[in-house]
Amino acid sequence: MKILYSAAGTPIPGNHGGSVHALELCRALARRGHEVHLVALRPEAGAAAAATIDGVVLHYLRRILPVKLLEWTAAGALRRLVGQLRPDVVVERFYTFGGAGVGAARRAGIPAVLEVNSPARDYPGSLRDQLDRLSLVRPVDRWRRRQLAACAAIYTTSRHLLPAALQDDATVIVNGVDIDRFRPGPPAADSGPLRGVYVSSFRSWHGAEDLVAALAHCRDRRIPLRVTCIGAGPRWKAAREAAAAAGLGEMVEFTGNVPHDRVPGFLAEADVGIAPFAPHRFSALELGWFWSPIKIFEYLAAGLPVVTADIAELRALLPGGVANFYAPGDPLALAEALVELEGDRAAVRRMALAARALAQRRYTWDQQAAAVEAVLQGAVQ
Repeated sequence: MKILYSAAGTPIPGNHGGSVHALELCRALARRGHEVHLVALRPEAGAAAAATIDGVVLHYLRRILPVKLLEWTAAGALRRLVGQLRPDVVVERFYTFGGAGVGAARRAGIPAVLEVNSPARDYPGSLRDQLDRLSLVRPVDRWRRRQLAACAAIYTTSRHLLPAALQDDATVIVNGVDIDRFRPGPPAADSGPLRGVYVSSFRSWHGAEDLVAALAHCRDRRIPLRVTCIGAGPRWKAAREAAAAAGLGEMVEFTGNVPHDRVPGFLAEADVGIAPFAPHRFSALELGWFWSPIKIFEYLAAGLPVVTADIAELRALLPGGVANFYAPGDPLALAEALVELEGDRAAVRRMALAARALAQRRYTWDQQAAAVEAVLQGAVQ
C-alpha cells in the first residue's frame, strides 16, 4: 500500500512520545513493504531534518502558529499532497483541532483512518469543553465528531478515548518498542546501589515529585539507590528543587532532555525502570486509564523490571512477574516497591529476563505495525 500518515502538529524526529510513536510506527510499516509518506513539523531544535528516515519519506509543514493549535491550517498542504501522491489510504493522528488529513482524503475519494491516542470525547475539567458548553452550537464537539464520522476505520490505544457509540468498532493497538535498539545491559550486581532510571516529560501526573519523596524515604532507611531522571517538562524544575531540598544530590541525577537515540544507552546502564503515575492529577484520566507509555515498553526491551502504579490496565500490559506495583500517588508505597527489589538482586535478574521476553513476544513495533496494517487493509477494500 501507499500510505500517507499525517502527524501535522508533531515534530519528527523528536523526543516526545508522540514524535517517537509516529516515526517508529511508520518505520515498521515501511519494513513491511509499504510506501510510507509521513507529514509532520520540522524537528525540534537541535535535531536534523531529513528527507527520508529508514525508507519513510518525510514531508515537512510550515508551522503557521507558534503553538499546537488549529492543525486544520495544514488543510491546503494536505490536499495538494494527497492529489500529488494519490495514496491508497490516509492515516491521521487525531487531534481535537486537526482533521486536515481526514478532510483531504475525503475530498479525493480516498479512505481515511483515524489513529486516536488522546481523548476524542468530553472529559471532566477540560478547558476546551468548558468553553464549548458556553456556545449553543458546541463547535469543538461538532468538529471532533465530524472527524470521527468521516473516517473509514479507527484504531486507538484505549477504548476509553472514544465516545461510547464508537468503542466496540475500534481496534485497540498499544505502543511498542524497537527491540534491536533497546537491549539489556549487564545484569544487576549482588552489591552496590541498585540503579534506577526514570524517563519522563515531567507532566503533573507522571509522578516525578512522588519519586523524589520515595527516594527520600529510602535515603532515611539507608537503602542504596541511584536514579537517573531523563527528560524535562512542566514539573522538572519542581522535582529538581524537591530533590535538592531533601538532600538527595548523590542519589538522583536529572539529565534534562536527551536525544531519543541516546535513551537506549541510559537504560542499558540501569537495573530497574521506574514509571510512577499519579492519575488523580490529570482529569482526563477520569475517563479511564488510556495512556500507553512508550517508556514502559522500552524498559521491558532493555530487560528492566518495572516499578509502576497499580492500575488494572498497567497490570494487563505487564503480566508474568515483570513488575512491582504500588498504590498510585503514594510515595511511601513506591519506596517499599523499590526497597523490595534492592533487597533481592536475584529476583531483579529473573524479572529482567522475563521483561525482555515479554517485549519480544508482544510489544515490538513490527507487531504493532502488523495490527495497523490489518486495519488499513480493511479500510481500502
